[in-house]
Amino acid sequence: MSVTHHTISMNGTDTLAPAAIAADILETLLSTPVWHGVVWAAFFPILYYVLSAIYSLYFHPLAKFPGPKLAAVSRLPFAISAVRGRTYEWLDDLHQRYGSVVRIAPGELTTISPGAWEDIYLRRPTMLKDSHSQTPPMNGADSLFTAEGHTHTRMRRTFLNGFSDRALREQVPIIESYSELFIQRLRREYAKAPANTLDMGKYYGYVGLDVIADLTFGESFHGLEKDNEHQWVLGFFLGAKFGAIRNSLSYFYPMDRLFGMIFLRMTAENRARNWKYTAERVTKRLDMATAGIERSDFMTPVIGNVNEGHEKGITRNELNTNSLAMVIAGSQLTMVALSTATYLLLKNPETYRRLQEEVRSSVSTLSELGVESVQSLPYLSAVVDETLRIHHPTPIHLPRIVAPEGQIIDGKWIPGNTVIGVALQTAQTSSLYWADPHGFHPERFLPLGHAYYDSQFKHDNKEAFHPYSIGNRSCVGKKVFQAEAKLVLAKTIFAFDLQLSDQTDRDWMNQSAYLVFHPKPLYVKLTERSI
Repeated sequence: MSVTHHTISMNGTDTLAPAAIAADILETLLSTPVWHGVVWAAFFPILYYVLSAIYSLYFHPLAKFPGPKLAAVSRLPFAISAVRGRTYEWLDDLHQRYGSVVRIAPGELTTISPGAWEDIYLRRPTMLKDSHSQTPPMNGADSLFTAEGHTHTRMRRTFLNGFSDRALREQVPIIESYSELFIQRLRREYAKAPANTLDMGKYYGYVGLDVIADLTFGESFHGLEKDNEHQWVLGFFLGAKFGAIRNSLSYFYPMDRLFGMIFLRMTAENRARNWKYTAERVTKRLDMATAGIERSDFMTPVIGNVNEGHEKGITRNELNTNSLAMVIAGSQLTMVALSTATYLLLKNPETYRRLQEEVRSSVSTLSELGVESVQSLPYLSAVVDETLRIHHPTPIHLPRIVAPEGQIIDGKWIPGNTVIGVALQTAQTSSLYWADPHGFHPERFLPLGHAYYDSQFKHDNKEAFHPYSIGNRSCVGKKVFQAEAKLVLAKTIFAFDLQLSDQTDRDWMNQSAYLVFHPKPLYVKLTERSI
């Protein structure tokens, strides 16, 4: 082996040229078998990623769609936003900079176009969910949130009658009884609290969990009566956080496996306890039916349809999984929505006054407020809608997979196998579709003839507002949520004068979101009305 030394002259001294030295060293290394393998082993991954980046930027079927360059070649920006709990803010920024359709990853788009809702979520055959956005089912049994195809159809058909208008009418006494317990609890607590100030989010969590547990299991957790802050409430946000991070890392092998093992180990005790508790409660509810005890709840249509044949009805493991999912989702969404509505009302005194006026003039006594009576209060309905618009409890983007042959979505050709979804929170607060999009204006949802209707919102595009999604994967519990949220909020407004405490974070709306927003404590001073 010989090495030829290349020299240059500097001030009369012969000196080896740096480039020549590097070339000589590389030549020497490549002539050595061991180093030859090492160099090529390091070179090929680099070459692969460089060529992949060039392809993604200039030749990929999605290269024509706007978006940040780094996101076009790597999922790292998306993963970072998810780990930070700030994906909704990241999507807001991207759509503000790049428009209605944005490339957020090498093979993924998000859209905020109103016309995309029907093309994505009402399409037949149904577009599949992106598996990377799904948390694996517990004990191998899917829920309505994760099941696909025939399995999802079978489950939804089994549960649907439990969420019908008729079922809701029969479930009214349950919802009304807990709304009354909620007011009684506030009366007990505020009188002994320092400065009559309570964390309202905590008590909204109690009523949300008690209602949904009773409707699911036939018995509540007695949070309103006995201070039972069940472990599901305490552990939900941790589970949601780990789940969102795990999903965002699912493209990064082996990091996803490592994180998954850590998550499973950290939450093993909590998951086992929840599963055991759920199985026991479901058994108890089914035994009630066997004993001839009749009641109307989410389980009523399931009675007699539990089987292991998978042809119709639902298996026992699926029933357990769905029950657990319903309780967790239902309680947390109610808590987040009611906390947000209360905060926004108290930050907007005129809006708060208008709601007070409507609620307090509609009845003479608190007991007259019921699920049916609050349905006739348009400003209350508008407050709930505007709350969901401006700060949806689940600010996600509902990704689906385009069929291999590709399809047109809102007038744009989307290549096959592309992952695409509507960025729900961004669509609901985009200046493309809403006047003063980040302002809290329930007036935008009022009917034309209402005294507080405001024409400045007449051009708002309500087709961009689908807080419960649409199609066969829309929220089955939306009517129950609306009934509960309206009644609890109306009773609170009727019974108390509310004032936002200085203890509440001034930037309360600035929250992290892992599947759902994680609200900060909401400290409110209560003064009971003299009626």
